[in-house]
Amino acid sequence: MRSQNGSGMETEPGRLPASACDADGPLLAVDDLRVRLRGQEHDVHALQGVSFDVAPRRRVGLVGESGSGKSLTAAAIMGMLPPQAVVDGGRIDLDGLDLVRASERQMRRVRGTRLSVVFQHAKASLNPVLTVGSQIAEVLRIHKGLSRRESHEGAVDLLRQMGIPNPQERAREYAHQYSGGMAQRATLALTMACSPDLLIADEPTTGLDVTVEEQVLELLTSEIDARGASLLFISHDLGAVARICDDVVVLYAGMVMESGPAERVLKDPRNPYTRELLRCFDRQPGQRLHTIEGQVPTITTPHTRCPFTDRCPSVGPECHSSVPQLREMDGRKVACHRV
Repeated sequence: MRSQNGSGMETEPGRLPASACDADGPLLAVDDLRVRLRGQEHDVHALQGVSFDVAPRRRVGLVGESGSGKSLTAAAIMGMLPPQAVVDGGRIDLDGLDLVRASERQMRRVRGTRLSVVFQHAKASLNPVLTVGSQIAEVLRIHKGLSRRESHEGAVDLLRQMGIPNPQERAREYAHQYSGGMAQRATLALTMACSPDLLIADEPTTGLDVTVEEQVLELLTSEIDARGASLLFISHDLGAVARICDDVVVLYAGMVMESGPAERVLKDPRNPYTRELLRCFDRQPGQRLHTIEGQVPTITTPHTRCPFTDRCPSVGPECHSSVPQLREMDGRKVACHRV
């Protein structure tokens, strides 16, 4: 049985208490991350002081509308920013290694072994000219030093663990021969091959039907827990975040608006943007689906006021005068002048 929080979304039983935290500190600490995208006419200040932690063995949901900076944050963590991106400041600390300043050689050692990512379009992330099994086997040979035979057997075993039927045969097939759900399972096998400490899942269920989505989420969380890993789950689906995540970080226009234990933030949001976002998922019979008027702004200059000012139903004079800073409040962090 799953319980429901005040927003009507389910949460899993048996998860770690919201206050649980590893005594040795966070596995990953993103601190005041600022990323600018250079353009021909103007630059876009896409991330402006993003800060949050991912503790060992915790699942963290990163939510917000399209354009809020979720995928760019993931790309910065993986050292996979686009060529036009410039990091203007901040740190991304992975157990003492600053990923912002790490060399490409250091990042190659980290990717796959300590950090791994599942993208939203599974088939696009698989090489179309190599069999699925050979791609998984290559990871095992490079990072674990296995022989060709051992790596092939390991690839088949990983596909079996991910619930793919006839894994020996499916290992010899190509991505286009897989369904969407099967491709996502194969991608998960690829990313979990070396049991990374942190898995980033960027909209991993996009394009999947509801039944397959639930199966993929259940597989994702069970594999994370079995390996004692952490998860950074990027999604528009607040229902999925409520079900599988311990903590949540709400992004808007490149800023963290609210963060804290998922049950607390989603049941009793304090930032007006978080409240408006949750209302979009709280559809009652006979009522129209709530929408937030306007859209996420393109940020061509650093914020000088609250970025949600033009769309906020609780806006006041102080919201126009300065950027709200994250501050501790009732067991979570909130950036709002009017809370």
